[in-house]
Amino acid sequence: MSFILCVGEALIDFVAQSHVSDVGSSELFRRAAGGAVANVAVGVARLGGDARFAGTISTDAFGRYLLRTLAHEGVNVDGVRSVAEATTLAFVARGEQGERDFLFVRNPGADSRLDVADLDARLVSRARMLHFGGVLLATEPARSACLGVAAAAHRAGALVSFDANVRPQLWESRDEMRRITLAGCARAALVKLSEDDAQELGIDPNSAGKLVQETTRAVVLTRGARGATTWVSGGARFDTPAPRVEAIDTTGAGDAMTAGILWTLLHKERDLTADALRDAVRFGCAAGALACLREGAIPSLPSAAAVENLLARSAHPDWGKPER
Repeated sequence: MSFILCVGEALIDFVAQSHVSDVGSSELFRRAAGGAVANVAVGVARLGGDARFAGTISTDAFGRYLLRTLAHEGVNVDGVRSVAEATTLAFVARGEQGERDFLFVRNPGADSRLDVADLDARLVSRARMLHFGGVLLATEPARSACLGVAAAAHRAGALVSFDANVRPQLWESRDEMRRITLAGCARAALVKLSEDDAQELGIDPNSAGKLVQETTRAVVLTRGARGATTWVSGGARFDTPAPRVEAIDTTGAGDAMTAGILWTLLHKERDLTADALRDAVRFGCAAGALACLREGAIPSLPSAAAVENLLARSAHPDWGKPER
């Protein structure tokens, strides 16, 4: 059976009370299982796909909670190594206009202890897809492990996906952040980044297509409520609108979208052609929209039936048409 191997971080989000744009201004926080790569693994599993997670998770109480959550959601956790370091904590605040503030407690953090030796070469060689993200690229040994496994998966014929997920607070310098994150992009066939990610990397969001080169065959730029823009090798570019919803919480929407894109490509066994990506990004935008209707990342990740239902109700004559 085709499966996706998600290599990366699982951590604890402490989400501030609503409409507070500064973590330090919140008096109340809600605990939630998080980590973009872990969220994508759960998102794929909830859609009905075979998702496997590889990473390092703490033996502390938070780590045990993360492991239980992943297993409960149907994610295979055989690739997890338990470590003594404390679970990374991410405090997240969300303002009235959607702006977010992050504070990470990570010294060094269990997730960042991932080593090349932790990754089963046989599992990597059998994966139909491999997904990784930018958070673990901020520190060693996880950086080398992620970049190395991405290269190995590409050589084995897997479709490699990368979510830039830029978090400047985790990096020693902006120059290092940009250089290493772009190296992550260059290891992937499919790159997903947000408008904020592009700006943090010094890339004009409207020119993110320049990342398409050699190994990278497609780039998906998320634009929040405005959907996404996709560039594909060969020169194709198209915009995909998002269904209109009354958003309650945008936390995890990007991860839901990534899961939707990857699940569609995995489920339909399609390659990174323009036609395949139009379908996949359309599905991903709907998954991301649904994730905005509930609080939290993992609780809001939708089923395939829910996404298909939203698409049926939100039919739009211009979905996925190439830009003129």
